[in-house]
Amino acid sequence: MTETKGGLLGRISRYSLVIILLLAFTGLATFAVMSDTSIHGLTVRFYNVSWSCASNSTNINPVLTFEFGSVIVYSSASLPTSLSHVTFAMSTNGFPVGTVTAPDQTFSPGQSASYTPTFSNAALDPGSQPLSQQIAVVVNAQVSAGLYNSQAAASYSELVHFPSQACST
Repeated sequence: MTETKGGLLGRISRYSLVIILLLAFTGLATFAVMSDTSIHGLTVRFYNVSWSCASNSTNINPVLTFEFGSVIVYSSASLPTSLSHVTFAMSTNGFPVGTVTAPDQTFSPGQSASYTPTFSNAALDPGSQPLSQQIAVVVNAQVSAGLYNSQAAASYSELVHFPSQACST
């Protein structure tokens, strides 16, 4: 009689072990998918772009400068995400304006990292720029989330209408 109870207890324990292992594997697989989605779901948006130009003693020709009130980087998944080795590249009407580096940041689920980059390019003639500019921003970063760490990029483009010329030449 004791062997029957021991055998039944052994079978229940094996079934419990299988269920526990399946639950653990399912949880780990879900976490891995969320980690991957956090990295590959990287998104960038920008707001409040302004332009200006200035000349100085070393460069008498005005240099066109684009200032972003806010560039927001976030992820579509819900895991804490870290950005390192961050760079932003900007172009206007298909012309590359420049690339800038930005500080590392970490954000929680539902949050974002905020940046205020400034781009200048002496090759752009401020006087010949149209008031409507197709502005594109690309963020490149080493992204860490959950189990994964990978290089990722995201881009955003928007037609921006400036109220007046940046400067008169």
